Amino acid sequence: MITSDFFKRLDRRFKILLASIGLHTWSSSLPSQYSQLYAVALGANPVELGSLDSIGGVVSSIFSAPAGWLIDKHGVKNMLVLGLILSAFVAVIYGFALNWWMLIPAIILMRIGMMLIMPLTDIIIIGTTEPKNRAMAMGLSRTIWAVPSIFAPFTAAIVVSSFGGINVEGIRPLYFIQLMAFLLTVVFTIVMLEPLPIQRKEQQHTSKKLNLFNYYDEFLRSEKWLKHWLIAMTVLRLGGISMPFVPLWIVDIKGADPYLLGVLGTVSVAVSLLLQIPMGKLADTIGRKKVFLILRPFSYIGTLLLVWAPNTMALIAAGALGAMGLMVFGGGIGGISFIPFITMYWESFPAEKRGRLQGISGLLDFVGSFATILGGLLWQAGYMELVLLLPMLIDIIVLVPTFLIIPESLGRDS
Repeated sequence: MITSDFFKRLDRRFKILLASIGLHTWSSSLPSQYSQLYAVALGANPVELGSLDSIGGVVSSIFSAPAGWLIDKHGVKNMLVLGLILSAFVAVIYGFALNWWMLIPAIILMRIGMMLIMPLTDIIIIGTTEPKNRAMAMGLSRTIWAVPSIFAPFTAAIVVSSFGGINVEGIRPLYFIQLMAFLLTVVFTIVMLEPLPIQRKEQQHTSKKLNLFNYYDEFLRSEKWLKHWLIAMTVLRLGGISMPFVPLWIVDIKGADPYLLGVLGTVSVAVSLLLQIPMGKLADTIGRKKVFLILRPFSYIGTLLLVWAPNTMALIAAGALGAMGLMVFGGGIGGISFIPFITMYWESFPAEKRGRLQGISGLLDFVGSFATILGGLLWQAGYMELVLLLPMLIDIIVLVPTFLIIPESLGRDS
């Protein structure tokens, strides 16, 4: 359980992130169920909708390797602030977009920002928390971030309904609300967050002339389990094939209105809110790997239920279980599996190499880019159920066997 003594012992930087990223998460959640619908309302067809994410993924993957070097050179805080600033620009572009193609720069900036914000936040949490409490601290962070986020779907539903329903003018105000929150997050983080100390040997290394090949070569050679983790992270990127199309499935095929979307999002977040800390504590007790393998099948059940849901209650149950692609930040029971997964991921590598780790893993964004194009083509060809089921199938066939091979990180010095 979380006690007042446990909370007092937490690093101040962790507490600052609870507030700043909590506000950012709520702001990101506000239009998350409407972004794809907004693009379609601006004129995008399914292939173009998939292409939006693909373009962003390709550009962010190109930026990824230099980003890893910049993280080590300029520090985690500075690059985190950069990601938050990019989020504000994304909200501006979305808010003033008149055609779907105007969203292209926003998608690019959003993908770069995503690559910086949550991974660097996790690096700070891992770096400021004792190993025996890391998974619980990660669960605590997600729980606190979920408290304001639980109200985001209903808030968005009220705003959209008040301004004309699921159309351009009904959705647009969400991005202006988001912009104000993002700007507040940027200012708060700049003023309040203290930077992580930079490892001396990394500081010396990154002060030399930039040579990305040499910079990453030693890392690639020295880390035995890196290739296994890259396979696992690739599968997660491939899982994005269904994300742009889940809202379309729920609204266009299942006939949901803004309020049903709000209920789905709220139920999904509420389940995460209740279980994040207990599952984090369990991962600190019996191991990250076991808890991941216990929770992940709930996503598969939720995905099947989303596809074959005969009524509204079945759709809500899919949200509670955590259907793959339903929530941007992984809600529901199955979505909680990401906490032990990402905790084990960061713990499997030395602290001074985590900037490079993020730089390499970010290169995999191009995989997600091709996945969303494929998803658009399949969707337009009428294979809608296949688009929703593919992430589950790839997860079962590739991710789970690979994850079973990787050694448990609990108990290591990291």
